[in-house]
Amino acid sequence: MKIKPKTITLKNGKEILIRQCEVNDAEHLRNTIKTYIKDSKYIPKLQEEFKLSISQGEDWIKSFIDRPNSLLLIAEFDNKIIGNIDLTGNPRKVMEHTAVIGMGMLAEWRNSGLGTELMKAAISWAKNNPILEILWLQVYTDNKLGVGLYQKMGFTENGIIKNFFKQDGIYFDNLTMSLEVK
Repeated sequence: MKIKPKTITLKNGKEILIRQCEVNDAEHLRNTIKTYIKDSKYIPKLQEEFKLSISQGEDWIKSFIDRPNSLLLIAEFDNKIIGNIDLTGNPRKVMEHTAVIGMGMLAEWRNSGLGTELMKAAISWAKNNPILEILWLQVYTDNKLGVGLYQKMGFTENGIIKNFFKQDGIYFDNLTMSLEVK
């Protein structure tokens, strides 16, 4: 199910484009993800663990295009990818009505309204998707901006796993949240 590209003005007055990711975006998206992983304490992947080649990136993007319950959107400013959101639909028949959300953006675009706009676009797509019924995500409980965004978008808390993440000997709790889209 295709999504129409949409131009949006953020809180900072800058116009961005949100569109479906295409295979030829692989290298640029990979570079953006590498940058925001390095600059975020709330993405549970270390920079040295991110080893996605361009070819693997192309395959990853293609998996979203090929699966009817999955979506990968990117946000662009001046033809540069500044963030992305993905809905990874479960391939198992008994769970194909669910998709997990992943999102990231460059540090300078945080708290600009970009996360809200990416979430709105993904949720709107999911509500029109004939397969999806539940979106879910996991977030560090310390990520107050993230938790606030998800609550604002209608997500409810499902539970916390204590000490789920461990970075540099420090533990962080993991909050699971979900949203019914049907």
